[in-house]
Amino acid sequence: MPENTNSKQHPSKKARKLPPHPGLSFKDVPSMYPEPDYPFPALSLEQRMHFELYGYTILDDLFTPQEMAAIESVSKKEKQGILDATGDACFPKPPPETKYHAHRNGSKWRGVRNEMENGDFYLDRLEIEGTLGLDPIFLSILTKPRLFGIATELLGGTFRFDMLAVRFNQRSTNNVLGWHGGVSRHRDRAVCMNGWFHTQILGLILFLTDVGPEDGGTGIFAGSHKFDIPFDELRTYIENNPQSPFFHQVEAKRGSVLLFADGPLMHRTIPIRSDRERLIMLCRMVHSDYLIGDTDWLGCIDSVPNELIEFFHGRAFKPRYRPRETSPSI
Repeated sequence: MPENTNSKQHPSKKARKLPPHPGLSFKDVPSMYPEPDYPFPALSLEQRMHFELYGYTILDDLFTPQEMAAIESVSKKEKQGILDATGDACFPKPPPETKYHAHRNGSKWRGVRNEMENGDFYLDRLEIEGTLGLDPIFLSILTKPRLFGIATELLGGTFRFDMLAVRFNQRSTNNVLGWHGGVSRHRDRAVCMNGWFHTQILGLILFLTDVGPEDGGTGIFAGSHKFDIPFDELRTYIENNPQSPFFHQVEAKRGSVLLFADGPLMHRTIPIRSDRERLIMLCRMVHSDYLIGDTDWLGCIDSVPNELIEFFHGRAFKPRYRPRETSPSI
């Protein structure tokens, strides 16, 4: 079994000029490089309105089939490498939050695997965090111009990537992550400007397998990103009313992307009831001044070109909420 690690990941081997880190302030530090070109607005009006009303929206055309195939191939290769390296070891359940094992190129992993009565091993789940340095495909998909436009539109200003991971899940007898998030717990993670809601933390889930009603996934308390009501009251309501029109279980085809207001939107994990393994890629985007320089959950940033480093390392800035030019047609 590899040695546990909770330490910072590998430092960059390249000499590079990083953005200044002034600490917690609203001082606007100008960018060292021109802003890249990206479409704005990057969402259709219908997609933007869905995010406004429900706290999430789903896209079906953000990544190409070739990109998805590459992500899936790399993810499965890394999974097999981890299983080969650990041999017949069981992974305790559930893994403590801090119990990660070092992998390669700044990544780390944790999982749950048990030996069954017949002697076979059952991999309940495997989480590989900080995947940026594992293969060029990850940098390629993160720097797509449309994704830059989406992040700018929904966050409302300059942003950086904060986390990148892939996760394998199968049917399990272990508890899944229950309801979390909510406005009352994260009052600093949303703002309304120019008539539109902007989250301060944007979650992205790319589904690399079909997700039907029996395949688990994400449950959402639709509209809760705007309910400034105590969390326990909202949780009691949604748990006692599973048929509520505000409970949305995300079903998606392979290649669909879920964008959601991480923090203010209440959401939970839905248990898997089918025999199919679910594979997803997760990404989190935040304002540029959120934990500047903390790239632990991204992985190795050596491959990031200098002109894009601020989108990974971050920088101080004053939020600028760019108005969306709406059209009467949807």
